[in-house]
Amino acid sequence: MAKSMLFLHIFFAMIWIGGMVYSLLFLQPALKSLERDDIRKDLAGKILRRFFLGVWLSIAVLFLTGMWMWHEVRPDFSQNTLFHIKLFLFTLMVVNFVYIYFYLLRKQLFSHIPNFVWINLFLGTLITAIITYIR
Repeated sequence: MAKSMLFLHIFFAMIWIGGMVYSLLFLQPALKSLERDDIRKDLAGKILRRFFLGVWLSIAVLFLTGMWMWHEVRPDFSQNTLFHIKLFLFTLMVVNFVYIYFYLLRKQLFSHIPNFVWINLFLGTLITAIITYIR
């Protein structure tokens, strides 16, 4: 069971972080090459809405699998400062995403979204670095 939970945890972290890398480094530059602003906004909105459903699912799975592994597999993490920093950074990522989803996406402020996605990509990379040191 522990290996299955770890797999799900890593897989959904890959979906969220990989989606941010794809969006920022590949999709956004391609969208900028579109000449018509209305087409660009429509396409960006459709793509982001689909991706953000995956992010919501990732958040739920990461939270549930993370809590399960913490309590069932690694209760010693309660004493680890780096683990608590990781939890704090994850919380910041979720809060940042909630702002992106409920404010920026709803207001169709697509040009501001990448700035906040860069923040989450940085935080996700930092979490990945932290977790390699506490494993």
